[in-house]
Amino acid sequence: MASKITLGSRIKALRLEARLSQRELAARLAKRLKGFDFTYLSKIENDRLIPSASAILGLAAELKVDSDELLALAGKAPADVGDMLQKSEGARMFFRSALSSGLSEDDWKKLLEEIKRKKKQ
Repeated sequence: MASKITLGSRIKALRLEARLSQRELAARLAKRLKGFDFTYLSKIENDRLIPSASAILGLAAELKVDSDELLALAGKAPADVGDMLQKSEGARMFFRSALSSGLSEDDWKKLLEEIKRKKKQ
């Protein structure tokens, strides 16, 4: 059985693909994020710490990966999604309804295409 991809394992894999050491990646992030060092990165990669959203966004930028993927692995919503769910009762109702429908991945993609098609009309 395949092991579940975690935020830490994904970040480590991306870092290794980029051929960066923990110290190198942490040094890059430390320029933007106060207190970010290789020990902090090690805790993230070993799934002992879930970083802040700003740290995740910084990691995504440095590793050239979609920030939504890393945020989802951390169990966090992108800021724009969280804002919309906070502001819009309709958005919350829509999302809850879709979740309770037990949609498959293909169903979610079809729903997205339907929304895109309606938006063009």
